[in-house]
Amino acid sequence: MFTIGICDDRPLCRKLLEAFIHLYENEKGVLFDIHQFGSGEELLEELKKHVMVFDLLFLDNSMKKLTGLETAKQIRQSDSMSACNIVFVTSEDNHEQFRQVQPLQVIYKPGTLECIGAILDKVLVEKT
Repeated sequence: MFTIGICDDRPLCRKLLEAFIHLYENEKGVLFDIHQFGSGEELLEELKKHVMVFDLLFLDNSMKKLTGLETAKQIRQSDSMSACNIVFVTSEDNHEQFRQVQPLQVIYKPGTLECIGAILDKVLVEKT
């Protein structure tokens, strides 16, 4: 099972991304295991507790305490998650700052169905 994490402090943004993913599932006949997190801390805690491994993570950067970039840095230090595909979903213009954690992509919030579909196509091809 292909596992996707969505981490954003705004529930509406998480729901929109999940809706894009479900539309992709229906169109392509695939099924993903999707988990939502309201903060970087919540995501990191879940990773520690359940030794969960994500194939793809959508991270918002502007969250209340821990930013998406800080969360990604900690994820990259984890043995089980260091190779995870990370996509930053942000309204920020400075995409250069994310390069240090080698994201798969940085997209402008909220993303589009086409953009999310292209990302899912790419990671599914890599996985097979």
